Amino acid sequence: MRTVCAVTIALLALAPISANAATDPYAAISHMRTTFARVQSVQLVEKFPSGAVATIQLSPSAPARVATAGVSKTQLLLDYATLPGGDLSSNVRDLFAITSLGHKSLYGMAVDGYRLIDQSGAIETLWINAKALPVAMHVEAFGESVDVLYGDYDNPTLFATKP
Repeated sequence: MRTVCAVTIALLALAPISANAATDPYAAISHMRTTFARVQSVQLVEKFPSGAVATIQLSPSAPARVATAGVSKTQLLLDYATLPGGDLSSNVRDLFAITSLGHKSLYGMAVDGYRLIDQSGAIETLWINAKALPVAMHVEAFGESVDVLYGDYDNPTLFATKP
């Protein structure tokens, strides 16, 4: 019984922290940016309305590897995909107007959604998992759009097996 009481008290003590992060979309995006910056490697798959696909492998210790098929604005879309929520050196409040889209299940995991609109009018719709890492993003910018799926976080074989 004491264990149940202690666990309940601990959860109640942490509840305001979780609730506050969930109610402040700017704090959630800032936390995601910091967490994403610590990732050792990640693989992104970008899908374009034209049917073109780009696979990007990122690691802080190596240049990004990009395999594309028929993508016109590779660098612009690479910037959006590799910097979800914008550059970490800038204050997220200066970059975007952010609204929460609520919770849903995506690929079998619970995610929180956010819509980020930057000063140019570009829109990022970003879904973040419980580990504060992006799972999926849809970007509409400069007449182009792309869907990005994030996965294989911190999988060292991505870079060990390819030249």
